[in-house]
Amino acid sequence: MLERAPIAFDKWGKCGKYFEWRDHHVYYQRGGQGEVLLTIHGFPTCSWDWAWVSRSLVEEFHMIVPDLLDYGLSLNGRKRVCTIMDQADMLEALMKHRNVQEAHILAHDVGDTVAQELIARHNEGRLSFTLKSALFLNGGMLPHLHRPRPAQTLLAGPLGGLFARAATKAKMLKGLAEVFGPDTRPAGQSLQEFWPAMVGVNGRGAFARRIRYMAERRRHADRWVGALKETALPMMLINGVADPVSGAHAADGFEREIPNAKVVRLPGIGHFPQVEAPDAVVELVQQFHECIVRNGYVKPSELKGSSWIEAAR
Repeated sequence: MLERAPIAFDKWGKCGKYFEWRDHHVYYQRGGQGEVLLTIHGFPTCSWDWAWVSRSLVEEFHMIVPDLLDYGLSLNGRKRVCTIMDQADMLEALMKHRNVQEAHILAHDVGDTVAQELIARHNEGRLSFTLKSALFLNGGMLPHLHRPRPAQTLLAGPLGGLFARAATKAKMLKGLAEVFGPDTRPAGQSLQEFWPAMVGVNGRGAFARRIRYMAERRRHADRWVGALKETALPMMLINGVADPVSGAHAADGFEREIPNAKVVRLPGIGHFPQVEAPDAVVELVQQFHECIVRNGYVKPSELKGSSWIEAAR
């Protein structure tokens, strides 16, 4: 059974700040000392996903934890579709707003795709801040390996807006729970807590706008997959193998096609490793960054997994 969030979504929302970007009122949290760790959350939730790991990571990093455009508490004033390029532009503006010169990235799901665009700009020498590393959680970085759920396909279709408004809360939450691992699936009150984080301040209509990223992934596959293949940045994927969307099959493909990245698999864990196995994720993030400090890159022989993984076997 999934552990309850360490902080409720409504209280999480009272801990942050806002900055204006174009016609958006962007929510973010920041805190801690050390090198900057920029976290980029996934679909359909928001920065609250990081609540399970932030209390530990903030002891080692200065964390910047935003809600992407049209997600969570980031108000999309004109209710327009925000592209991956828009999201990357906003994050560059946020880094400038916070006077950040260098940052590591910890990303999940659609956040992985936003990170890929930032890496592409880094490779081209035109990113406004310096990337030092990228750590990914489950996501569709390789579009041909992404297996969307039926609800995602409906949301991405021509009647997506109608489906977003007509689907019941119970149906949407059931779909979310199904991508978790069999023994870490939220239920009851722990599942209900995800609803406000999913709907956010922009309402149900935002679901159909946000999901456009799936088509963007296919359209820009050469650029974004190429960015991973070409970069010299230290990279690692932490993959919950029980995820039906981007689990074991995606980890295998990522390891095969992106050999310059380290892959660590979490048995029994689904699409949300940071929520389902926060202790393992924190331990692996720490190991990953220790390897970078010690070697300047991730040396596979020194990063063998976590004690949590060994205990789960």
